Formats: sequence, structure tokens, C-alpha cells
Amino acid sequence: MAHTWIQIVGAKKTGKTTLIDALTRELVRRERSVCYIKHTHSEPGYDNEDTDTAKLRAAGATTAVLAAADSTIVVHRAGKESIERLSFRDALPGEIVLAEGFKSAPGRKIAVAGGDLDIGSLKGVIAVVTDGPKDDGAAAADATDGTGGDAKGARFTIDQTGDICDLIEKLAMKKTGETWASRLFINGQEVELNTFVQDVMASALLGMSTCLRGVDGGDELEFRCTRTGADDKS
Repeated sequence: MAHTWIQIVGAKKTGKTTLIDALTRELVRRERSVCYIKHTHSEPGYDNEDTDTAKLRAAGATTAVLAAADSTIVVHRAGKESIERLSFRDALPGEIVLAEGFKSAPGRKIAVAGGDLDIGSLKGVIAVVTDGPKDDGAAAADATDGTGGDAKGARFTIDQTGDICDLIEKLAMKKTGETWASRLFINGQEVELNTFVQDVMASALLGMSTCLRGVDGGDELEFRCTRTGADDKS
């Protein structure tokens, strides 16, 4: 599961994509891996109706994959999905996810001021990006845990890419400090797991569980499974 994700929110044509582009370039320069997720109201696609992948999607295939020499494009047939599910499925461990949109979804947000965006109504604002001068900045960002709705986050100007990335990395490091102690038994015998695998296995299970109705997380997980035959009714 991706360790941290940040939602970049704002009104149309206020510079969200430009900001994400700049943040991505700076984070990559810092040797961070970045996953980009964009929320759209139109049907996503990468092909026209005459291509094989489009025909197979129309035929009912749940997933269409277009594999080329240097890249692979995957389109899933699904309804509205949460940031948690998208990050779990499409990002790799350790990545920083920059999500454009999803302003009504829970999570930490960087709000780009302008247009008709009501920043005060948003929950989880950790920073506000404006065209004007910044205020005291980082101290305000430290004072919020990203769950409030009063936009207490730091204020940055659009060209303060480095400072914004410092904040994102701070959140990412804070998140990666949380690990799981996991144990795996197969036929009663414990399998030795290193710290990384312990964390990945537990995070994956929790990520899948939070996609279920009524499940919003937890600090202790217990999962048991037994191989059964097709006719086993027990």
C-alpha cells in the first residue's frame, strides 16, 4: 500500500495540474517515487471504439490491459472507488500518491485557492496554495493533523515547490514510521517474515478490508483460512 497520499483540490483552471507537475518533478529529483491519480467525471479511456481493447471492454471484460514495450495501461470496470482502494491497488509500497480532485473524500488536502472553491468547508486541509504572500507557514502545518475543517494549514505561493515538497515528505516519513508486527503460520508452522513483508501483508489485508461496508480501519487484525474442496459444506 502506498504510505501516504495527498489530495490536490481546487476549482477549475486554478493551476492544480501545473502544481502537481511541479511537485512530481521535485519529488522525483529527490528520488521519491510518485503515483498520480486523477478524479474525472467523464468515462476514462485510452482507445476508440474500433480497437480490440475497446471491443473486449464492451463485451464485458472487467479489466482491459494494453501492454507495450515501455508502458502498460490498465482500465478497470468499477464504480466509484476510494483513495485508499486506488492507492492499495495501483501504487507500490513506499510511493507518494498525488491525487487531483476527490475534495469530498477524507484525507489530507492541499487546496489551491481561487475560483469558487470554499476552502473553509473542506476537511483535512494541511496547506493552501495562493498567488499572494505566504504567512508564518510551517508552524501552522505542524499544528493540524489533517482532519480539521477550518483550513489551518500552511500557506504557500504557487512557486514554492520545494517548501510544499518538504511538507509532503514530512507527512510521508511520519506515515512510514507506522509498522505492523505480523506472524504467518502454515499448517501450524510459523513462517519467518522480515519487517518489510510483515508490514506489507498487514497493510494489504487492512486495505482490502476498508473497502467493505462498515469497516474503517483497526489496530489489530486476525485472519484465518482453510483450503476446502468444492463439495465441502462445512
